Amino acid sequence: LPLLPATFRKNYRVEPVNADIRAFLDIELNVRRLNEIHNWLWLVGLPTAPRPLHYQIVKGREIMVTEQLDLHLIWTSSKSSSILVKPLPRFLFCPVFWQTEICPRQHLYETALGFLLSYVALIEREVDYNLAIFHGLIPKEITWAVWLALVSEIICTLPQAVPFNSALAPSVDVMEGHIGVNERFIYGELRLGRLNWIYRLVMGETRGYLSGCTTYGSFMRENINSLITWFAYTTIVLSAMQVGLSTTPLEDNHSFSMASFVFSIFSILAPLACILAITVIMAVMVILNLVRTLRIRKQKRRR
Repeated sequence: LPLLPATFRKNYRVEPVNADIRAFLDIELNVRRLNEIHNWLWLVGLPTAPRPLHYQIVKGREIMVTEQLDLHLIWTSSKSSSILVKPLPRFLFCPVFWQTEICPRQHLYETALGFLLSYVALIEREVDYNLAIFHGLIPKEITWAVWLALVSEIICTLPQAVPFNSALAPSVDVMEGHIGVNERFIYGELRLGRLNWIYRLVMGETRGYLSGCTTYGSFMRENINSLITWFAYTTIVLSAMQVGLSTTPLEDNHSFSMASFVFSIFSILAPLACILAITVIMAVMVILNLVRTLRIRKQKRRR
């Protein structure tokens, strides 16, 4: 069976994998975006191995397939809860491919090893194996017996990947940082909502890490829905203040009157400011998308 896919995308172009395997692997095993915010990942996930697939089902998360490694094990609870999982490519089951294409390049080796170890944790029992086969996460020719043998071999050879440490027993829990894997795999599942905010605030990306909005209308609705909840709370507070001002103990209370006055002005201006901010962000996104489209068009014309 072929080890590699048919094509991959490089600089917005579709190219055959066999034409440039090194470039394909650089894209296939790329977790640079998560490495850039590694110091913030403690806010979005636990520094431990990912929980098995059956646990994800118990938590009500739908398993969704992605081919981007930097989206592997990212979950969201918005609308319907789901977790993104990248299938384990066939070439990672080939020792010769490891020796010729992956091991000579340290960053690829560390990423591929971390990716493989994440699956050792995901497929813990036979029910997890069945879920992986059902969702196409591992090749169909990999039987349960083959998987058991592979996991045993991986765990037994882990101490050889690092300097000997008598305190380190063979373990799948590479999230201790003892084993030479990419630092992304120090963490298991990552929460998408917090990733989006970190990417907006730290990296200055208006779209966040992965936006669920596919149109400007959906972007507007998503943000307006969040504002409606805040407006409802504001309405309750204003009503409570109005009732408070009509009572004898608070009627002549200067501090409460000033607080009510300030909050009333804030309640008038804040919605307008929020709507203006959303409009400005949308305008910036339109401009950025237009610039990106023109840049891609210009690159294609040059070629």
